Amino acid sequence: MKFGIRTIGATLACAVLVLTLGAHGVARAQASEVCKPEKLSAQKMVDFDTAFAAANKRAHVWQPDAVVVRLTHTALGPIDPDARSASWYMLWFSPSIRKRIVITVANGVMTCREDANNPGRVPVFKSDVYTDVRQLLITASEKGGGLLIQNGAQPTVELSAGSEIVAFRGIWFVNYRATDGRSLQVTFDGSTGKFEKAIRN
Repeated sequence: MKFGIRTIGATLACAVLVLTLGAHGVARAQASEVCKPEKLSAQKMVDFDTAFAAANKRAHVWQPDAVVVRLTHTALGPIDPDARSASWYMLWFSPSIRKRIVITVANGVMTCREDANNPGRVPVFKSDVYTDVRQLLITASEKGGGLLIQNGAQPTVELSAGSEIVAFRGIWFVNYRATDGRSLQVTFDGSTGKFEKAIRN
């Protein structure tokens, strides 16, 4: 099955909008802070494993039935080859209370807020979430991403739901767009990290 290529611009624009709304209080009428800011690292760049472990724990303290909806980084924090970013954006949903928790890790500090928005597509996983994002970047580079990096591309990484007939399977997407207009999307199984497809445009 072929997944539609997600443009980096659309993904990052959405993430920046979310952060901008939170920063200026526009969305605060619908969202509320549910945890105190917590410093995870003295470094601004935080690796995915550290960010996800802390955020996943916090999400399940918030609601034990919390399920992952989306894991990514934003335009404020490009990801490096060691899967570190200065700006992580992670989203969980609680089916029991029909609310979401948005957890961000910005410059080493974790914050979270709750809202009642519809979660949209909730990924379905075979088992736990695959967390070796560094390996995903290595494999994606070998599948053609490395050549695009040489032409000015920066990878963006996101775990979300793919388009499925029966269920929205959890998929890791690694996207590239070079300065000459070429793009590449490399997909992996969200539970196992197994390489699936490299879609060039």
